[in-house]
This record gives sequence, structure tokens and C-alpha cells, in this order.
Amino acid sequence: MEPSGPGAQFALDLQGFQRMRNEARRQSGEGLQQAAEQFEAQLLQMMLKSMREATPRSGLMDSQQTSFYEDLMDQQWAQHLAGRGIGLAEQLVAQLRESQDFAGTVDNTGNDRMSRQE
Repeated sequence: MEPSGPGAQFALDLQGFQRMRNEARRQSGEGLQQAAEQFEAQLLQMMLKSMREATPRSGLMDSQQTSFYEDLMDQQWAQHLAGRGIGLAEQLVAQLRESQDFAGTVDNTGNDRMSRQE
């Protein structure tokens, strides 16, 4: 059995988004979960990058190569942490499913949603 989720893949996997898109077309619920996990990983990566930029730099370890490898490490850490989950993905999925249920109910009861937009 092959591990799945953002923590089990390489951070620079460019084909991961294409696989996620194809999976979403086949199974809408699973695709929503994967998209939320990817969003969580991207948010974690931005947080790690911001924390690293807030650290003062000087000396021998301040070079373009060091920055490059630190960025790669931050990307991989973000994928790993998102694979374990911090709870954001679950909250996003719950909120999006709730909004989809509400939108479906409103549309089935006489297009109330359309009259509000006009």
C-alpha cells in the first residue's frame, strides 16, 4: 500500500496538482479533502518562510546557496507537517461542504439565490 496525502510526497512534485485535479473529477469529496490539505501545506510553507525571513542574518551562512537549500527544506517541512495535519484542512472541508449543502438547498427551493444576486 502506497502512502497518500501531502506529507507522503516530495514538496516539488509538479505532477501532484494534475493527479489531484483528476482525482477531484472522479470523486468530488476526496478531491475537496486533497485541495484543503494542499492549501494547508501552502499556508504552512508561507509561515515557515516568514519566520525564516524574520530571523536576522549575517556571517558565513548568509549566501544564495544557503537560502536556496533552506527554502527547499521549508517546503519539505511544510508538506510533512501538513501530512500530519494542524486542523485547518478539516475545518476548510467542513465549511465548504456546509456551504455546498446550503447552496443546493436554496437552488432546489425556487432559485432564491438568483433573485438575491440581481
